[in-house]
Amino acid sequence: MACPFFAPIERANDLALPHPARLPLGAAWRGTCAVPGCGDVTPTAEELEGCNLGYAKKCSRLPAQRAHDAVRFGVANDSGERVSVQFVFEVDYRPAGQGLLQYDATLKQWTSPHSDVGIQKLADCFLQAYLGRKNFSV
Repeated sequence: MACPFFAPIERANDLALPHPARLPLGAAWRGTCAVPGCGDVTPTAEELEGCNLGYAKKCSRLPAQRAHDAVRFGVANDSGERVSVQFVFEVDYRPAGQGLLQYDATLKQWTSPHSDVGIQKLADCFLQAYLGRKNFSV
């Protein structure tokens, strides 16, 4: 359940977060805070835990009025050629919307991306980590 305002830039294998493969984006990431009006603030190492795990309610930049607190991703189907990634938004630890994104592994592109650029970036990172683990285990 990554913070929906987190804009990941690079994997952060050196962050001390438990079980990296189980993290919401499939790995730990560094990035910036994309809360409107905050500019491109780089979160501290401590803040990155909330960015990567979602529900960063301790974050001073988190807007009081927001559509969701966290977003969760999971692979719904992987045929080898197409990967279906399901996303679920949460508010106050409850589901608050969902959808399905489609990725064409042959073309190496999303055939149905998310309309929100920030959520799509989170989906890109999730898929990158998933495909990395999949290719590593083959």
